[in-house]
Amino acid sequence: MNETSNRIRRLRWLAVPLAAALLFTACGDDDEAAPAAPAPAPAEEPAPAPDPEPAEEPAPAEEPEPEPEPAEEPAEEPEPEPEPEPEPEPAAPPEPIDIRLVTWGGGKFIDFIDLYVAEENGYFAEAGVTLEQLPGAGAGDAVRQVVAGNADIAMADALSGFFATIAGADLEGIYCPYTQNWMTMLVNTASGVESPEDLRGKTVAVTSQASTSKWYAALLLADNGITEDDVTFAATGIAFGEALLGGQAQAASTWGSINWALLEAGGIPDDQIGDYEIWQYDQVPGPNDVYFADRGWVDENAEGVGRFIDALEKAKLWIAENPEAAAEIGSRYAVGADNMDRNLAVIDYRIQMQTNGPGVDENGMGWCDVATIQDVADQATALGILPDSADASAVISNRFIN
Repeated sequence: MNETSNRIRRLRWLAVPLAAALLFTACGDDDEAAPAAPAPAPAEEPAPAPDPEPAEEPAPAEEPEPEPEPAEEPAEEPEPEPEPEPEPEPAAPPEPIDIRLVTWGGGKFIDFIDLYVAEENGYFAEAGVTLEQLPGAGAGDAVRQVVAGNADIAMADALSGFFATIAGADLEGIYCPYTQNWMTMLVNTASGVESPEDLRGKTVAVTSQASTSKWYAALLLADNGITEDDVTFAATGIAFGEALLGGQAQAASTWGSINWALLEAGGIPDDQIGDYEIWQYDQVPGPNDVYFADRGWVDENAEGVGRFIDALEKAKLWIAENPEAAAEIGSRYAVGADNMDRNLAVIDYRIQMQTNGPGVDENGMGWCDVATIQDVADQATALGILPDSADASAVISNRFIN
């Protein structure tokens, strides 16, 4: 009973501050306090509102029929790895060919620099060529060695080749290593020689009695009305300086590298150089170096001969790009080629001779200009140097010129 009364009293005391708080909130700033309101009855919970009728839902849009899924492709089988290509078989080495080449000179001169470079740089080896260089006592002798079967190729002038074909040899001119004439006549004007006419009764030094040196001197003389009976041809080899300085000859049928040695390198004393004059052989504007070989041998060895010529052309191109290195190679191969200035002068001269001849621009190095050679043959026939006419087109083939 007492516990219940105490609980009621505590509730009343709690109600008083609550009613005061409500009164204070309602009256704001009014000074007078309103009488306390009775405690509010507990509010009735409102009845829940009826659920609204659901709005009529629109008919669902027809969904498009799903596209049929593509049939699942079978998984691709991995491509088999390609089998490695077989290593190419190494090219078969070329069929070897041995070539005996006889030059018009009596030894290994710097003038034949393309032969030494082709050997030194391995161009002959790559081509399967083994070259044996043989000395000839002039161009005529070189041709005779081929006709006799002692050599395979002769390096000679066209007239030397025509002497042999007129006599019945079946030769073919296959290549012209130098496509301009490089022969000259060196005359001693102090001996009274001022013109070809002054050579009557004089001596002309030539390398041999069957050489380019002699044939071209005879051609110049004949073109000026002078026969072989009007002069003396002295075979001196390449000792032209000795014959001229000793008075045994008043002129010499020489070429560029010999002239350089005589006039530039001290072969003729400085105080006498002014006594000498160089005449050009204008009768021969085209090539005077031709490689002649027996036609049957060429036919039998055509593939090897072609490789030989290709190797030569590689050497010539290399020389044109590397003259100083070529001069050093020449010093180790050629006789008397220890003077590098002379070597370079000869090499420069040879480069000009192999790139500026008639027909070279159109046909390439090594071209034997048949029309020019025919003109020389016709002159030689008309002047009585050749015993009969020669058909250059029947002898010179150019078949190995690419």
